[in-house]
Amino acid sequence: MKRLRALFYHLTTGIAIGLLVCLLLFFSVNYEMMVGHPLVMYIFTGFGLLLGLAYSTINKRYTFFILEAIILVVGAVSGKLVSLQYVVKETIMYNGPVREILVPTIVIIAIVNFINLYIVLTQDKYQKYYTRAEKKAMKQEQVRLSDLREEKSEEEVAHLKRKRKKERIIALLFIAILLGVYYFVPTVRYKTNEAFATISKLDTKVVIAYLRSYGKMAAVVSFILMVLQSIAAPIPAFLITLSNAAIFGWVKGAMLSWSSAMAGAALCFFLARALGRDFVERLTSKGAMESVDVFFERYGKYAILICRLLPFVSFDFVSYGAGLTNMSFWSFFIATGVGQLPATIVYSYVGGTLTGGAQKLFVGLLTLFALSIMIGIAKKIYNDKQKKKAGEEV
Repeated sequence: MKRLRALFYHLTTGIAIGLLVCLLLFFSVNYEMMVGHPLVMYIFTGFGLLLGLAYSTINKRYTFFILEAIILVVGAVSGKLVSLQYVVKETIMYNGPVREILVPTIVIIAIVNFINLYIVLTQDKYQKYYTRAEKKAMKQEQVRLSDLREEKSEEEVAHLKRKRKKERIIALLFIAILLGVYYFVPTVRYKTNEAFATISKLDTKVVIAYLRSYGKMAAVVSFILMVLQSIAAPIPAFLITLSNAAIFGWVKGAMLSWSSAMAGAALCFFLARALGRDFVERLTSKGAMESVDVFFERYGKYAILICRLLPFVSFDFVSYGAGLTNMSFWSFFIATGVGQLPATIVYSYVGGTLTGGAQKLFVGLLTLFALSIMIGIAKKIYNDKQKKKAGEEV
């Protein structure tokens, strides 16, 4: 019941966000004509659904009602409230006149408000809310990763150490070879810098033109870029996925994107397991990894599955974090494959079928999610450094 309540609340909140975005689009004739309202609604409805699947609790209990109030105020002041009826009509693909869906829409809105109000008023029975001081105290007493792992015998520990030593040697040799090729082969260095510069522009047209310039080798170059993306967090993977779909068609593009993303995830997992926490924390941050490794250790492959379904969860962090746990490689690999497949298909379909404003909107939303992740990571790294300085001063 708790999960169903959260699912309903997050889903309807996503729909409310979609309606607000559609309402704002009405203020610009160009954007209104360029962007399809149904697409906006489908994206944010899916966003709300994914939030509901990921979180069984409701941390912002009044978000839905605040969004609804903003919609009513903006719509009433601008006189565009009636236009939302056309958004509903287009979204449900109804061919009849708008007046026929007016009453059913009002009834559904009233029912949704009643259910969400009931959910909010009775939430204390299903979920405890903590003050800021209580949350801080809980975080300080948070269970550590080592507390969750089973104790091993001396023989098991010795065997594990020998295995980790071999993996570390292989990983270091692999990194040394790559760095050597990069620094001592000018062509490779130039091509690598060009690839990163191209993708960093966040423009699918530029990426498509870049990949097509390699002709028959475009698929190989795309595969390599996706693997590099898995290691280098700032590069958004969906740009490569959309470009693959545009070049090879959405089916073949999805297969290429999925397989290359799986290779990148496996590499991140291996590097984390072979080189350990210090290496991972240098690529990410100490605080960021502490916030995910306990979660992974507790829920294993199910946590991986959920994280892969969410477009705003860092692909790299999930792979690195999983590599620091006792999770088996195949559990991680299968969960990643299953969880990554829906997002890859959606991105590929959008990249292969949508054009113009609709595609720009989709890319813009995904870029917003990616930037929010980067800002969160940067903030976490900054906080880690500040805590370290404070500790040294004491």
